[in-house]
Order: sequence, then C-alpha cells, then structure tokens
Amino acid sequence: MKAASLEHDYTHRPDNKDLSHLPGAYGLPYLGMMVPLLKNPYEVIKRHYDRYGAVSRTRLTGQHMVWALGPDYNRELVMDPQQVYSARMGYDAPLGDFFAGGLLVRDFAEHKFHRRIMQTAFKTSSMQHYVHSVNEISAATVERWGKESSGFRYYPHIKELLLDVGARVFVGVNLDNEIAPLNKAFLDMMAGTLAIVRKDWPGLGLVYHRGMNGRRYLEQYFQGLVPQRRRDEGMDMMSHFSKETTEEGQYFPDKVVADHLIFLVLAAHDTTTSALTMASYYLARHPEWQERLRGEVLGLDRSLAYDDLGANVPLLEQTFHEILRMHPPVPQLMRRTIRETELGGYRIPADTMVAISPIFSHRMPEYWKEPQRFDPDRFGPGRQEHKQHPYLWVPFGGGAHKCIGLHFADMLFKCVMTEMLRRFRFSLPANYPDPPSIIHFPFAKLTDDLPLVLEPLGRA
Repeated sequence: MKAASLEHDYTHRPDNKDLSHLPGAYGLPYLGMMVPLLKNPYEVIKRHYDRYGAVSRTRLTGQHMVWALGPDYNRELVMDPQQVYSARMGYDAPLGDFFAGGLLVRDFAEHKFHRRIMQTAFKTSSMQHYVHSVNEISAATVERWGKESSGFRYYPHIKELLLDVGARVFVGVNLDNEIAPLNKAFLDMMAGTLAIVRKDWPGLGLVYHRGMNGRRYLEQYFQGLVPQRRRDEGMDMMSHFSKETTEEGQYFPDKVVADHLIFLVLAAHDTTTSALTMASYYLARHPEWQERLRGEVLGLDRSLAYDDLGANVPLLEQTFHEILRMHPPVPQLMRRTIRETELGGYRIPADTMVAISPIFSHRMPEYWKEPQRFDPDRFGPGRQEHKQHPYLWVPFGGGAHKCIGLHFADMLFKCVMTEMLRRFRFSLPANYPDPPSIIHFPFAKLTDDLPLVLEPLGRA
C-alpha cells in the first residue's frame, strides 16, 4: 500500500502558506487575484505565466497556492503516480461543506471504493435508457420555446429544462411544483461556494448560510426518496445508487446515497447548462456553423439515438469539444500536497495548494491555431490539434478523478442541441456586444442570460 493511503493525518493539517521561495505575486490583500480571475481567468493566468513562468505562487481569497501551468503539469497532477496530491484537501476549503461525501472530496482507496457505487448508473444499458428520457423532455420543452413572446433568454430556459431532465433521469421524479425550491437550493449552493464570509450563521442574510440551507434541503429531499427507490424497479440513477451494497451485502446508508446524488446532479446540471449556453451563443454568432450542424442533424431525420452519439454526428462532436476547450467546466483544478515534492525544479512543501488550469492549457498559442477563435474544425480530420499532447485538452480532468459523468454530459449536450437545431434558426439581437460579458466562476455564463431571437423552421 502506498504511503499516502496511510497518511490520513494530512486531512487535519493546516495549509502551508510559506511560498516565499517561489516567483510570483499575491495581488490584493486577502482577495489576491480573485476579482480579475472571475472576469477573465485566461488573461490573468497568462499574464502571470508570461511574467513568472510555468510554476509560480499566487493567492485567491486568502488561500496561498501554486499555479502549475501547461500540459506536462496537467499530467503530473491528475495522474499522480506517487499519490502526492490530495483532491479532497484541494477542494475541502471552498467546496467541502457543500459536497461533503461526494467523489470530489474523497481520496485514493476511499475514492475508488465509492466510485464503484456509481459505475452501474453509467454503463451502456443505463445510458441507452437515459437517451429516451432526455429526448422526450427536450423535444417537448424546446417546442414550447417557440410559442413564447419576445424577450426570450436562453440561460434560465435551458437551466429549467436540464433540471427537469435531472429530476427524471437522476432521481426518477416529475418535478411539477417542486422545481422552484429545488432550483433555488441548487442556485443557493453554488453561490455559497464563492462566498467570502464563510459562516453558517442564521439571521444575517449571509450567502454562505443560504448555500448551506440549500444543501440541507437537498439532503433531506433525496434521503426521503431512498427507501422507495430500493423497493421499486426504477432505471434512474438514484435507483442504481440506492441498491448498491457493501461487500457484506448491506445497503449503503441513505446519507451516502444522497451525498453522491447531490454532487452528481449539480455537477451535471450546471456544467451542461454552461456548455449549451456558450454553444448557443457561438452558433448564433457564427450562423455558418449553425447551418452546418443543422444539416447534419436534419440528415438523421429523427432525434438522436444512443448509437448516433459518436460517428453519426461528427460536427456536433467537434462543436462540443471546441466549447469545452474555450470554456471548460472548471477553469482550474485543485490539489493539495500530502508530502514535499518538486515542480519545475522548485521545492513544493507538504500541505501546499496547487492548481492546474484547463482554460490556460486550452488556449496556449504554441499548440492551438488562433486559440481565441471559435473553430470546431480544429478537432476535425487533418488537424486534431488536441492530440499534440495527451494532457493538452483536459475539460474532464484525468486519472482516478476523471469525470465519471463525461459520457452522460456528451449525450445530454448533443440531444438537447439537436432538438434546438431541428426546430429553430436562432440569432443574436441587433447590436449585441462582441465580445459579450461572461462570468467564469463557478461555471461560464453570459451575464445577460443570452437573449436569442428564435425563428421556427416549421419542421421537427
């Protein structure tokens, strides 16, 4: 057994803040680089890289940390062959309270054990079942969009659609009157992850407290469904999780099931909401690409089947990959060292926060042609720029912590976008700003919720 699996005391030690031997800058007192990073993470990180190199020190909301930038360091942290880097401690401070018990905040053998609970929910037979539900909900919901009056804004509509999908596919329920409190709980949780004052104190209107209330609401809601899911023959993800057993044949506790579901639903919901919103913006901005994709999906003359998701929609696949390149679900991935190590010739003490940055790697001009330009063909035959280094394009991370739901996210993006392309030609309002205002944390979204003009095509 490797040393890291025995060093559980690492979870009780404070962060190392002495990084004075490294090049870099901390920025503003306490806040550090956080404010500019929220607005334009790539530009902030690139300026730091150009001035201080691939390995440097910085600070984000009181947290001293090391940036390790580029595909070689992506590989070092996500593969972690010597078990030097803890994902649990990398995310515990900002996310631990909200995602307690989720895969994100588990390490090594414990992580591997709990990941097994979730594997059944993503096997091929399960995915084939999910496609039908996603198509049914997407087709009916997108059809209704065309009947709305002017002033359509994409982000709240796609967020509600995907929450409905999540309820049906993940939990096996129709939301009806429950959609508003569930949506509020998710929104409050995500806002809480960015709170500066991190106190769960009632009566003061604190963002963190509202976020924790959201977590408590979801925990109670999901735990209440577990006993029924064990009795029923459902095909939703919660039914799969609820029926998993330990080696002794015992069900996992209801809270463990709820913990995993909270993390999975929120991660899948918000990351796909972000990807579809940004894709809709770029396709409205680049109508030539919208028409190419429409020709591809209309050529199928039906909704997507599971077997279509790869070779049958190559342009849609390239577009999804390009959106994830430009706006990865998480702009930076965090770890904390368990023991002293070395990066780029620098000594990195134990208990040091280290971050890699997909959004930086995804726009490095030495690898990508015109990296700021939307160009799905860069993933197509003859170019395949992402294959220059196996850890250059890492929107889903890698190694043991590679996103367990990546194939589900791929399916969800393609199915929903197909239904939209089949029904509407969509464009931006006149004089829409270029570039638009985007906020990048916790997930990329346009600050105006993306107004779109929908032109029905008269066929579906």
